Amino acid sequence: MFAMQLGLSQYRVLLLIALLGCCCAAMAAGKPPETPEEMHREIIANMPLVEGKLADYVDQVGQRIVRHSDQAGDSFTFTVIDNPDINAFALPDGYVYIHRGLIGYLNSEAQLAAVLAHEVGHVTAGHHARQKRAQTGSKFVAGLLAILTRSMEVGQASAMWGASMVSGYGRDMELEADEIGSRYLYKSGYDPQAMIEVITMLKDHERLEKKRALESGREPQTYHGLFATHPRNDQRLREVVSNAGSTPNDMKVEHNFTPFRIATDGMVWGENVATRRLPENVYLNEELAFMMYFPKGWQFSEQPPLVNAHNDTGDVKISVTAMNRTRVSPDQFIKQQLGILLLKQSEPLSQFRLQGHTGLIPGTQGQPDQRLAVLYYGYRTFVFRATLERGADQSLGNRQLMDIIGSFRPVSKRSLQATEAKKIHYVKATKNSTFALLAQHLKLGQYGEDELRIINNYYPVGEPEPGEWIKIIR
Repeated sequence: MFAMQLGLSQYRVLLLIALLGCCCAAMAAGKPPETPEEMHREIIANMPLVEGKLADYVDQVGQRIVRHSDQAGDSFTFTVIDNPDINAFALPDGYVYIHRGLIGYLNSEAQLAAVLAHEVGHVTAGHHARQKRAQTGSKFVAGLLAILTRSMEVGQASAMWGASMVSGYGRDMELEADEIGSRYLYKSGYDPQAMIEVITMLKDHERLEKKRALESGREPQTYHGLFATHPRNDQRLREVVSNAGSTPNDMKVEHNFTPFRIATDGMVWGENVATRRLPENVYLNEELAFMMYFPKGWQFSEQPPLVNAHNDTGDVKISVTAMNRTRVSPDQFIKQQLGILLLKQSEPLSQFRLQGHTGLIPGTQGQPDQRLAVLYYGYRTFVFRATLERGADQSLGNRQLMDIIGSFRPVSKRSLQATEAKKIHYVKATKNSTFALLAQHLKLGQYGEDELRIINNYYPVGEPEPGEWIKIIR
């Protein structure tokens, strides 16, 4: 394994492949994770985690909530997943998870405590056991990993699974978790209204995401988890939060802005390029800016001509070479440059905006047909030559070869050059500070001003007061 700089969507797709491969391996071994402890081990073994001061701080706040919960004295484990998405969830037996991405949108210790208290509420109320559609074992982990990676390929599956397991306990259970969590907040000395503040922020983020999706012509990727069933102005929620307890006038409720600011200053924002690791079955060529992945069990090596690979039994092989591109079509390139005049099952290829052609070279003297493919990419033609030995499984071998060829995709130079993650920092606003100017100065892109407003609780309008601590991203 080694660190590489990939595009965010590409990395998640590849990570999903690797993680689900782990799940499949566990199922093949007959040992799918069944208990919460086994599921927890599966998660921490396959997902990057945040450690150090931020993780310690989250655990400190979480344990404070637990001490004032209905399971005070029980063991709870709080884990920060190094993932930019807005997410939090819990497993039975006190395993609570929060994504780094969600923490970046919060603004106080009380808000962090609200998120954790909500999840602790699910645990203490036994919602997992009460939910009829609860899933366990390999099905649980596969769905969970799909949500964690947020792959576009599993968008529908993760939405359905997330609605039925991680987040969608149903309206009544969500409200009960809010009620329990608000009570824990009050007993812990935090303002229960922080629960409302978090929901407001999430709805602001959802509003921005829908705006982005509309302008880019795609489906919005809104969060299906924490508080997702609540409308912005939820009277039932406000009632249960108010019923948690009212703070006496002579008692100062805690928000703890300063400890939160200290703990989150310097926290990674967005994708953490430092922890992006290339799955073992993925080949990345930075010089020629492309990647491809191989089926489980395949071995590959980077050597002349470019890359060679074979299956676990060595009877199916493929090599990739690069040649200068010509002006002719891919099928004519095969005839004119490679000297192959006849292909069986000849067909064009079109993938990731690349054009190519593939087919089978007829076997001679009893040898199997051999797969050939070419793909045009920039000024080069990538040539894939496969060899299937006589005893190889022809059907499986050709499927795997087509999967390998079909996985070939460009990698942007920009993503390869991204060597440092953006981070959250705190500065004091001046009289000239506006979110529009800050976003422009920090080069945060089209929606930078909106992002700064949301993470500073100023969405959609308003400007910071001089001397006020505000978050910036750089």
